[in-house]
Amino acid sequence: MNNADLQKECIEKIFNSKEFSGSTTYKSYLRYLTDAAAAGKELKESTIAIDFFGKDASFNPAEDTIVRSHTYKLRKKLEIYYLKEGKEDKCRLRIPKGHYEVKFVYLSDEKLTFSNFYAQLLQHKIYLLAFALLSMVTVYLGIQNFRLGNTLEKYQIVDERDPIWQDYLQSDLPILIAVGDHFFFMEYGSDYDNLLAIRDGNINSIEELRDFNAKHPDRKIQPADEPYFPYHSIWSLPPLLSLLYSVNEKPILRRSSTISPQMLNEYNIIFVGSIKTLYTLRHIIQTKSHFRYEISPHKIEYLPPDTTAAQLFKTSLHSTGPNEDLVLALKLPGPANNAIFIIASYHSLGAPEIAAYLSNPATRSDLEEKFIEKFDRVPQYFELLFRVTGIDKTAYNTELLIYNELPAE
Repeated sequence: MNNADLQKECIEKIFNSKEFSGSTTYKSYLRYLTDAAAAGKELKESTIAIDFFGKDASFNPAEDTIVRSHTYKLRKKLEIYYLKEGKEDKCRLRIPKGHYEVKFVYLSDEKLTFSNFYAQLLQHKIYLLAFALLSMVTVYLGIQNFRLGNTLEKYQIVDERDPIWQDYLQSDLPILIAVGDHFFFMEYGSDYDNLLAIRDGNINSIEELRDFNAKHPDRKIQPADEPYFPYHSIWSLPPLLSLLYSVNEKPILRRSSTISPQMLNEYNIIFVGSIKTLYTLRHIIQTKSHFRYEISPHKIEYLPPDTTAAQLFKTSLHSTGPNEDLVLALKLPGPANNAIFIIASYHSLGAPEIAAYLSNPATRSDLEEKFIEKFDRVPQYFELLFRVTGIDKTAYNTELLIYNELPAE
């Protein structure tokens, strides 16, 4: 069998494997890469973004990592395939890191290269000693790797089939965490002869800043270049990252103010932060859930399905003493058969507590039991409202006020 036939057989075995059987996106992407390699086409990130992912000429790889994230996950799927179903394959497909060119490796060639290398070692005794030392180091690292593998298995804090998180852990789409960032703007201060960074709770977007400028044309203000992340956002990250890393999922982090409507089609998204920093995501709450919220005063209205009896929940402003916070935790269907998970609170107390609640196996199990008791299953999409009580940023009580199923469409 010649190399061309081996390569064709290699690709078809991958496509027909269990690892790739349900991955239409990654089969298509792999086909695109192999066809480009066969045609001798040199691929760049921007070329792939436009040709395969349908981006336009304004694509900026510094802002949009869709090509790198899909390529990373494709390499990961190939590694899993060759560890399991394809471990006896004589022809293997590789995508070198930092490149998008597909290469075919033949095991017979690798054995021949090793034999030649070993013969040269026999001719040069000094290299033989080096080889022996290298072998000892390899054995030691192998033992350490085995021990580390056992440790990581114990570290895994979520099963990939967990009904709450399985959309994120079993999907072909990359995961994007939108970290809520407060909107700051700059204004020239004549007393200081310099630009001053200003935060106004009533101005939370470019549009609201434009409205303010239209009403006050004498003020010379502009959006700030540097972002500001409140406590809600930063301290919600550790439990979620721990959960995802435990099953080898590497999410992409982005400021919520940079999330565009187009990005809602390309990722499984998790938002964490203040309700004020939802930006684009606030629209999907209004269309996909039964919640409506206001910023000032802090209140959330729940409009239950099949009834006109609305429920109203309020919380006071934040203080350094006892606090009550309201937290929305919504897992919503995205526009492209993807998932959008929102964990948003008014104060810095609530969002980190609920991020930990949904990441912890014990509390997550309690929630799943409540769903099963009410619906006989854990729904794929749902809406939750929590009241978290605590002192300053330390919670001591979490109350689930509402839990309801949402339709997939």
